[in-house]
Amino acid sequence: MPFCVQKCRYCAFLSFEAEGSPRKEYTDALEKEIKLRADREKENGTDRPVDTIYIGGGTPSVMDISSMSEMVKTLKRSFDVVPDAEVTLEANPATLGRKDGVMLAKLQAYRFMGINRLSMGVQSMDNDRLHYLGRIHTAENVTRDMDIIRRKGFDNVNLDLMFSIPGESGDDALRDLDKILALGPEHISCYSLQIEEGTPFGEMADSGELIEVSDEEDRETYHRICRRLAEAGYEHYEISNFAKMGVDPDAPSPYRSQHNSLYWNMDEYIGLGLGASGFLNGVRYKNTSDLDEYLSALKEGRLPVAEEHLNTAFDNISEAVFTGLRRREGIRYEDAVRAYLDTDDLQLKYPVSAEEFRDLFWDIFDEAEEEARSYAERGLLIIDSEGLKLTETGIDISNSIMSLFV
Repeated sequence: MPFCVQKCRYCAFLSFEAEGSPRKEYTDALEKEIKLRADREKENGTDRPVDTIYIGGGTPSVMDISSMSEMVKTLKRSFDVVPDAEVTLEANPATLGRKDGVMLAKLQAYRFMGINRLSMGVQSMDNDRLHYLGRIHTAENVTRDMDIIRRKGFDNVNLDLMFSIPGESGDDALRDLDKILALGPEHISCYSLQIEEGTPFGEMADSGELIEVSDEEDRETYHRICRRLAEAGYEHYEISNFAKMGVDPDAPSPYRSQHNSLYWNMDEYIGLGLGASGFLNGVRYKNTSDLDEYLSALKEGRLPVAEEHLNTAFDNISEAVFTGLRRREGIRYEDAVRAYLDTDDLQLKYPVSAEEFRDLFWDIFDEAEEEARSYAERGLLIIDSEGLKLTETGIDISNSIMSLFV
């Protein structure tokens, strides 16, 4: 859902200001795409139960309730959505309703639709920083919205925190984090500000008006955040994601994002909407990012796909390692090798030991093994009999390590 109240100064995502945009025409086209995609999967015999839905943006919470409700109904009519599916809606503070009664009614409608998880783009709890970022909400809005969200019974909420904002110290970021922790979210996503070309911040950086936080300060703040969240009882299960631990401290958190975990586990998913990406039946595809082209394609009864790529066996294992290393538990040799073999429709016909999976893995990545082991010797990567994973310091150079397997 690519519509926002206004573009933030750092935002390079595909989104438009909602005012004056063809929202009704867009949601009508999106419903047509949902039906077309579902029909295509049924015709191919590849339709399967849907256990997560993620409504992202943009800011989906700016959409009117009737349009959102029709879209969700269309999804549930078109696909086999399991009863306990995780259904996430991205929302920004101050877009759920300025008055308590309006917000309560909107949240009640979301619950009636089956939405059971909210993801809120908080970014900061300091009003000056929020204004600098171009956000439309205040810290007070966040606190008020969380109170009403809880009153409506939502018990699975993610809050986003941005750090390394120009002019912000590590202590400032930790104060923001403590204020977010005081709200008791079940999940927290933490990421540093990235300056992107084509954004107001990108132009300010080019002109020297904006000075980026140094890599050293950024990494120091990140590790302080990780330690603070661990102390507060959150599981660091992916580079940027933290989930509140459940009753059993030895079990994975029940609040891990099930949907985002699909990406990191190399599972398949359907992308719907302008510029959306999907991974189905071994094919990665991307919809057009041109709104006029998107609307025209659906008006003509065509899927709005602009790019398609059939993964090779090496694509699959490479992506499995790349995404798997984002998880704190890393990637198992067995899972990576099975991703490689399944592409060619090969099945393992006999029992395979852990040692054989390890040997198969390093046979495929023989040119990367020496450098990978040098990272391990420096304490940046753990390589054992089951697989490999980044250490806490290895996360700081994760892209360099992951690139060995691309």
